[in-house]
Amino acid sequence: MPSSPPTGRWKGPTVQEIAKLAGVGTASVNRVLNNRPGVKEKTRTRVRAALEKLTREQDDTAGSLRVKLLCESGTSFNLMVETAVDRVNRSMAGIQIEGQYVSTNESDPVHFARHIEDAAEFDGVIVVAREHPAINRAIRKVVGAGRPVVTLTSDLPSSRRSAYVGNDQYAAGSVAAQLIGKILPKQRSSILLMFSVAFRTQQEREMGFRRVLRSDFPHLRIEEKMTSDDSTETTRAQLAAHIKTHGCPAAIYNLAGANRGVAEALEAVGRAEDTVFIGHELTPYSRALLETGTLDYVISHDFISEVGQAAEWIRSHATGSGTSDPAPTQITIHTRYNCGL
Repeated sequence: MPSSPPTGRWKGPTVQEIAKLAGVGTASVNRVLNNRPGVKEKTRTRVRAALEKLTREQDDTAGSLRVKLLCESGTSFNLMVETAVDRVNRSMAGIQIEGQYVSTNESDPVHFARHIEDAAEFDGVIVVAREHPAINRAIRKVVGAGRPVVTLTSDLPSSRRSAYVGNDQYAAGSVAAQLIGKILPKQRSSILLMFSVAFRTQQEREMGFRRVLRSDFPHLRIEEKMTSDDSTETTRAQLAAHIKTHGCPAAIYNLAGANRGVAEALEAVGRAEDTVFIGHELTPYSRALLETGTLDYVISHDFISEVGQAAEWIRSHATGSGTSDPAPTQITIHTRYNCGL
């Protein structure tokens, strides 16, 4: 058992090292390594992953690849990506990801672009960012310097990035339209679309949503789009003002972040239960809204798997073992009955 005995015969990672990387206690590690009961399966998985990572890194003389992840989004999305990075760092051998996160409403794209350029010193870069000329130029510069750049969740094809990992966002928007169209009665009703800054993700979702509405549910109409900044406070205030002026729509499709702001505005006018509300990204906040019934559906994806896939693509690029375009990741639909994180 890896417990650093006095004889020094064990050359693998110690219990203490495994516990630190897995984020659990040494007692849990001992139980897992000795196949004893009393440990949750999730904990067993984390311990085994940490042991495998440490063992492989001890045998690997090449050292770990250094990957920089830069993410600008809403607070809850940033938190989920940060959690995913932590999980990947604890389980994927030979790669260490350093994350940097900024809230959309506090992000200057020109300043953010400079951070992307500075990341050229890493072995690879993962980026979640809006569509902006300065950001596209920065990515082209890093790729031109021989460093791979993978866009995550929101693609930036004009940047000539190396690869994209994430959903088919056009399909995700189509899914949202199908859900709303099937829920609402077959009569003329209005739908409010909510956006933030110019993320390509939101543009593609809108295109898919509109196509399905036109072809399958022509009796439903889209109200004017509402643009916020991914902050709860701004979203709540803007939606409250919209409802006061135009009334409450039959359905709201939030293509951006700040689902809490939408929920709070609906609750303030007593329309949380009878307004169909669909959003994106399963976070602790959106999970709570699903459980209370304010949010009807969340369209999401596996953050941990996607961050790992992006890191693996960068490794493949570094080793020359093949870098084909990743296939779109699986779209998931969550309700109050299957929203466990």
